[in-house]
Amino acid sequence: MSDALPTPRPDLTGFAPYRTQQMDAEVRLQANEWAEPNAAARYVTDDELEGVLLNRYPGAAAELRAALASRYGVDPAQIVLGNGSNEVLLYSFLLFGGHDRKTLLFQPTYSMHGRLTQTAGGTVIDERIGLPYAVSVERAVASVERHRPEIVVICSPNNPTGTLIGEDVVLAVARAAPRSLVLVDEAYADFAGFTVIPRIREHPNIVVARTFSKARAAAGLRLGMVIADARVAAMYRAVQLPYNVSALTYTVAAKIAADEGAVRRRVELCRTERTKVLAALRRVPAVEAFDSVTNFVLFRLRQGSTEDVHRRFLEQSVLVRDISSWPGCEGCLRVSIGTPAENDRFSTALGRVFPSSPGDFNAGPSRPRIPAPPSTPGRARA
Repeated sequence: MSDALPTPRPDLTGFAPYRTQQMDAEVRLQANEWAEPNAAARYVTDDELEGVLLNRYPGAAAELRAALASRYGVDPAQIVLGNGSNEVLLYSFLLFGGHDRKTLLFQPTYSMHGRLTQTAGGTVIDERIGLPYAVSVERAVASVERHRPEIVVICSPNNPTGTLIGEDVVLAVARAAPRSLVLVDEAYADFAGFTVIPRIREHPNIVVARTFSKARAAAGLRLGMVIADARVAAMYRAVQLPYNVSALTYTVAAKIAADEGAVRRRVELCRTERTKVLAALRRVPAVEAFDSVTNFVLFRLRQGSTEDVHRRFLEQSVLVRDISSWPGCEGCLRVSIGTPAENDRFSTALGRVFPSSPGDFNAGPSRPRIPAPPSTPGRARA
């Protein structure tokens, strides 16, 4: 038997899988999921399940599209559904990116944007914003004019920093690059009360990505969408995989989409608990915690090793995310907002991971402050 293997594209040789550090822990605060259990049985009865015929391909999801169109004030034809928001994001890079086409990212930001750009054969341009994270109109437009990208990705609120990029920035970029796709990833927008969806009407190069995985507490459902000008949405459908979302998903999602009261409750609970988590972090001299409008908080070590701190949290059976390998996130970790009890566990663990006397915490040499490098093309990091 031959040991020969097929050869991937050179730029994907050695490409590592996306991982979210899935270690065993009683308190899991690494993946920005909604922490309270949300069972599918809450939404569909046995009789409704009887009506889901698995021998037939899924239909047009009319009930779900109608609920979403009403929620966002758009026509159902403007909504393109996918198996998680990452699938519809991938369609964006396949359709508007690819060989000899550039994607502009404002780093640090969600690592999948760079990975999907590369998967589609495109080139990543990193505009290093650094921390604290603030993207100005002037900086964004200057970067667009300098690089002339085919795709500009604006993640607002931004992951991993938890901060907003304002509507003024989105609109300025849309005007500066009218023939480019301005992809606004609003995965965490419910927590911030933010959206640029109404602006699509006058700027048809804006496409907004949304997900059921965060404030709708349905990460396991795997449902996302892009909302676009109807003409642009038709372009997505031309490359979309047929029957890419299951009939079961459509059935459950239609019920979740109609439950706006649950979203409002989660947003308010998140606001209260985020305040507590930020306060706990800011009582620790060894870390710098950044403001957030999302269901997670970014914090940076003033000294020491993120690997060692991550291990110390695990010793307390608390799992957070080490994101020190992300561009511009040297020395950083991220913690998701959990249930009130989980957030209390995190606060208690902080006192054990970072002893009260700064001199007691000796996780390694001081971390040098690294200035943000100039904008350079490069590959995304997971």
